[in-house]
Amino acid sequence: MERDVEVCQPYQEDWGWELPAMRESDSYYLCMSGNSDESSTNKDEGEWGIIIEKRRSIKQRLRGTGKIAANDRMVSTIEEILRAEPTIQEVHREESGTAVPHVPVA
Repeated sequence: MERDVEVCQPYQEDWGWELPAMRESDSYYLCMSGNSDESSTNKDEGEWGIIIEKRRSIKQRLRGTGKIAANDRMVSTIEEILRAEPTIQEVHREESGTAVPHVPVA
C-alpha cells in the first residue's frame, strides 16, 4: 500500500527516538518512547507512545496557525500502519493539552 511518506534517519534523544518525516508539503517529527513490561519475556513488550508533531514556521507559531488537527493525514497513516502490524495488541489515541495527538501502543 502506497502511503506517500518520506522519512529521514531516526536519531536518539534522551527520552526516546525522533524520526523526521514528510507527507506532501507538510513536515513532521515522529517522537517515540516506551515503557517495558518488566514481567514479559519479550523485552519489546510494554506501552509505546508516538507523538506526532507538525513542524511550523515561526510566523505560523506566532499567529497560532498550521497546528496539527485530529484528522491530519499523517495521524491516520500512523494509526493505519500500527493497526496493520499483527504484533501490536492495542492502538488508541489520546489528545494532549497542546492538541498534539498521541498514539500509545501496547
